[in-house]
Amino acid sequence: MKKLTKISVLISILGAFCLSSCATDDESGDSASSSSTSASETDEAAAAGQENSISSMLYLDLTNGKISCDNSLWSEITSSNLKLYSDTISVKSTKTGLIKIDATAFTSVLSITISGTMNAGGIKIQSNGSDSVTVNLSGVTINSSNYPCLEVTKGSAAIVNLSGTNVFVDGRSYGYGYGEEEYAETSQYYVEDGSDSKGSLYSKGNLTISGNGSLSVTQAYKNCIASKDGILTIEKGTLNLKNYLSSSETGKNGLFGGQGIIVNGGTITFDGKGIISTSDVRKANAFKTDDDDYPESYIKINGGTISATAYNGKGLNAPCVYIAGGTNTFTVSGVTGFTGDDNRSGSWYDADGVAESGIVKFAAEGIEGESIVEISGGKTIVSALDDGINVSATGGNLKISDGFLLVKARGDGLDSNGNIVISGGTVVVSQTGGGNSPIDCGDGSYSFSVTGGTVFAMGSSDMFNECLPSSTTVPYIYSTSFGNSSSSLGVNGIIALLSPQTYSAALLISSELENGKSYSFVKGGSVSGTEILSGSGLYFPASVSGGSSISATATTQASSMGGFGGGGNPGGMNSGMPGGRR
Repeated sequence: MKKLTKISVLISILGAFCLSSCATDDESGDSASSSSTSASETDEAAAAGQENSISSMLYLDLTNGKISCDNSLWSEITSSNLKLYSDTISVKSTKTGLIKIDATAFTSVLSITISGTMNAGGIKIQSNGSDSVTVNLSGVTINSSNYPCLEVTKGSAAIVNLSGTNVFVDGRSYGYGYGEEEYAETSQYYVEDGSDSKGSLYSKGNLTISGNGSLSVTQAYKNCIASKDGILTIEKGTLNLKNYLSSSETGKNGLFGGQGIIVNGGTITFDGKGIISTSDVRKANAFKTDDDDYPESYIKINGGTISATAYNGKGLNAPCVYIAGGTNTFTVSGVTGFTGDDNRSGSWYDADGVAESGIVKFAAEGIEGESIVEISGGKTIVSALDDGINVSATGGNLKISDGFLLVKARGDGLDSNGNIVISGGTVVVSQTGGGNSPIDCGDGSYSFSVTGGTVFAMGSSDMFNECLPSSTTVPYIYSTSFGNSSSSLGVNGIIALLSPQTYSAALLISSELENGKSYSFVKGGSVSGTEILSGSGLYFPASVSGGSSISATATTQASSMGGFGGGGNPGGMNSGMPGGRR
């Protein structure tokens, strides 16, 4: 009986401690609600050894405006500081509905489970800057006011786990200066009570998203999800992102990672819109890093499913881009009145309402890496109003070693201001429009080389010499005798594209070809076989029958600028030098 009595006393002590250490009001010294019961100092000392194991959890009920340490005893959140866990965490709400959780004095990892609905306000979690913060979103709906829906400050790593259906709608508007005093002088519209944080879901440090649930984010301000100075990692979950409320109320980007973005899994959809004129410049990038503060930042796609629509920005935009897996679709549109060589001067306001002026640049490109784009796996489809893939820095490299890539572009299909090296994989380019080429490497000593894989490229003929390899160990055929056609095009037994853009020339590089042997391009034929990605119209291998045939002889002879390697091809093609690099 004595042993049982001691156990009962200990349980009573621990229970009393949980209640007392969970919630006290710093102004009155009284309990914040009936759920906070006093315990003696002796009881607290006896239970102190248990604090670390029980003090890492918080439960936030948005619908009722209450918080709990154990998901059973709840305290109301008011404008007075509610002290939790021996005064190391304080919680209060503001007049605009913002819930502030100050854990700067809390010296352990923190886990917060959030549920319910908030119709105005937001949630701000101030971490200690070193220990991680885990936020479990469990059926949450937040319509914020002048704040992000959810932000974690101070640089701690943040982990967001998704459970059920979660919805964020950011109440901030593009062109307004929120919170910072400097905006009182610099912004066209100053809002004193607010935050200019870069994301509707925002973390200053690393941010990881996981779980089996979903999160929908709608904003017309800056970024849907942002890690300001860290790496944004998507492990699991379904993300539905949108950067506009209407055609005239648009924000900026889908995902933003200051130092980098990594996608290992999950399903990501981004619907981006923008406005481009000489008086309003709003570009929507699907994924973007901070190339100014972090010039070596990167995007790595290792898995998952991505479907993104961008506007006058990029599908992927970083100094370094790596695609090793996943099923990825990027569609980039823009204002057709602008072209890459027809930029215009203008004056406009940025997202914070600060006046800017300069050159309005057209930039509707599928994937841009400043120094490198490397594709080693996955299935990727790119449709762009300008270049499909662009490596913009002089000496930058485009490398493809595996995977399936389909590019449709009105600018260059594959464009590098350095080398283009293809050693494996299947690459299909459908380019249209004069003054550009399906494949375009840098001027001078830079080259387009192929040592493996399959390359099937078609497009305008006026710069088609850019498309021919300057070094290859793989046989190729080409022709510039298609007129102007948008009919299906393929080579029987190897590859076919069902719905290309208008083309007048085509090239196939493949180990399936035999050097010195004659083959036929088939235009407008019936196509069947294995479609690489449903709806892509890319068949590999393909069976092509009917239509009209144009013969060409396979060769491995390298091409030089302004001339051709061997091939069954008529002369007379324009061999002019390429236009300006972008």
